[in-house]
Amino acid sequence: MLRWLFNLLVVGVIAAGGYVWWVTRNLPSMDVLLSEDVSRPPIETTQVLAADGSVIYSNGQFRHRNVKLNDVSPHFINALLATEDRRFFDHFGVDPIGLARALAANLSQKGLREGGSTITQQLVRNLFLSSERSINRKVREAALAIQLEQRLSKDQILELYINNIYFGEGAYGIEAACRVFFDKAPSELTVPEAALLAGMPQAPSRYSPFHSRELAQKRRDEVLQNMAESGMITMPELKTYRDKSLRVSLASQNQTAGNRAPFFNQRVREKVQQWFDLDEQGFWQSGLRIYTTYRPRAQRLAEQAVMSQTAAFGRTAYGQEAALLAIDPHSGAVVAYVGGRSYKQSQYDRVSQALRSPGSLFKVFTYTKAIEQGFPPNRMYLDEPLTIGGWSPTNYDKTHHGYLTLAQALAQSNNVVAVKVMQELGSDAVADVARRMGVQTPLKSNLSLTLGGSSVTLMDMVTAFSVLANQGVHVEPYMIERITDARGNLIYQHRSAKNDALSPATANTMVTLLKEVVNAGTGRRAQIGRPAAGKTGTSDNHRDAWFVGFTPDLVAGVWVGNDNNTPMRGTITGGTLPASVWRAFMLAYLADQPAKEFDLPYTQAVESTTVPLPGDPAQNASAPGSPLFDGVTGGEPGPIQSPEPELPDPEPEPSPALDAEPAEPEEPSPALRSPSGKSGPASSPAPTPIKSPAESSAPVQAPTPL
Repeated sequence: MLRWLFNLLVVGVIAAGGYVWWVTRNLPSMDVLLSEDVSRPPIETTQVLAADGSVIYSNGQFRHRNVKLNDVSPHFINALLATEDRRFFDHFGVDPIGLARALAANLSQKGLREGGSTITQQLVRNLFLSSERSINRKVREAALAIQLEQRLSKDQILELYINNIYFGEGAYGIEAACRVFFDKAPSELTVPEAALLAGMPQAPSRYSPFHSRELAQKRRDEVLQNMAESGMITMPELKTYRDKSLRVSLASQNQTAGNRAPFFNQRVREKVQQWFDLDEQGFWQSGLRIYTTYRPRAQRLAEQAVMSQTAAFGRTAYGQEAALLAIDPHSGAVVAYVGGRSYKQSQYDRVSQALRSPGSLFKVFTYTKAIEQGFPPNRMYLDEPLTIGGWSPTNYDKTHHGYLTLAQALAQSNNVVAVKVMQELGSDAVADVARRMGVQTPLKSNLSLTLGGSSVTLMDMVTAFSVLANQGVHVEPYMIERITDARGNLIYQHRSAKNDALSPATANTMVTLLKEVVNAGTGRRAQIGRPAAGKTGTSDNHRDAWFVGFTPDLVAGVWVGNDNNTPMRGTITGGTLPASVWRAFMLAYLADQPAKEFDLPYTQAVESTTVPLPGDPAQNASAPGSPLFDGVTGGEPGPIQSPEPELPDPEPEPSPALDAEPAEPEEPSPALRSPSGKSGPASSPAPTPIKSPAESSAPVQAPTPL
């Protein structure tokens, strides 16, 4: 056994040695690398462009003069070493002890929590290699780091590092960072300022005080804790420094390039980094030109609608949030993307990350399946007290309205009828329709599903409604049209992924029904003086309120709620604030476009004979068999007469006249998920990774289109 283990060890060592030799056989000469200007600036900073060609996201290159190590505050050096490489002066370029500690931490956390790269390895990667995340690159990085340690002193390596590290906001090097964030020289940094800068390279955008003071201060405090643990500051000093508020140079913020659609751009950057396996510094240094679907006018009007209407409803406190997403239903192009009221206050994206209960908005899938199954819109149901397995769904107004057609029940957002229809169809069948229409979040299969018992994202719901506006064809939403590299070579081109989710007859019939939700139902506040369709949704205890609506050429969805998932003040429903935001945006955006009627050639007949209800044929036969939307019962008033609905009081009172929703689901709505539990569109195949100029001079091949 010992001989067998010894032989296995020998074979393993030989195999590992062969692998390392193979990976490192073509490493560039250290003489060549050091003869070059290793402090050169990036080739060209990456730019994100709007559909009209204007730049909407770019970091200018702020690279001031290189500084000597002695010209930098020792507080910064201490903070950097305590956070990035505590054994910097003891290892040979690679730190086996640090690697073992990082491996143990990652195994204990069952995920990638710590890295084992030394400062020397980070320097080699930044200067000579790409940001590709692979074992091969790590081996090459380690080999070059060992060589660099043999050629340069520790102080020389540290000096190169602080002059080339990326701090965000376009700032490369400590001199640039000090000028951008504090408008002072590196030698003047205080301990809290040094800690802030030392913590930023890990995630420059995330920890930028210009984006989020809260996250920046939290990261600064982590670095201060590292300094205390390393004996660089005392525990009393730690408390004193933590109590100091962040102070940054607001004047310097004007030097940084604009970010005209921060939530949109954050999503674009995340996608590109994922596709090409880049870290943030690699993203900016790649010199990419990213052409997007973003429409500046649509974004500006969307942001204005969110801010003006939430203010009119008195929802201006921190944590009281709103989001809006607008998509072209025919192409899938995202034209406006508002992930929250203020990106500076919170970078949490409520369009694609927040999982929230859709309330009665989910009924659209129940009725879509009913129409697909052949149920006529004037099929009659009795709204009556109902108990199923101990669960008793109720209507928003706590009353019952007798016989209703499917069309009337949808327009009123009646809960009892929706549950009865779900019982007939089966929750699995309804969930299947939702998935076909674009809902990618996992769904719980039970009767409460029709009332919002399973959480979804705003991206899910707007995508699904786009199918109805597009004659039943599902088009995957997208934000990036094409990407070129620093040499102008095309490396990505979008191609639409389309599939038939519904028959045109089913889609057209649902559009007809949803038009009446706006004309005479719970979505009347969304009337815009031209053909429109949509649906309201409110989760239990008014934690979430939604409105998703569309015209023939544009679908937009609005969500409002509290980030901590608590009930909203003023009992806001989907038919109040969300419908008002939607209306304000659509009125402004469509103002210069002629009104267009829906093309509904395949709408199912609605005058078919009433289908008897199981168990009560006599009553059903004598039940009212009026045309589609005649005789709406339950005390619902007629349509709003004025084309300009008046704004509510700062704390609007609940009104069944505006929104006949919702019952509490069988299972309570889950709390708002953290950003780490985000859910969004399924990942598309990643394009071919970009090689850095140091690794390859050959043009990048165009990847397989997504």
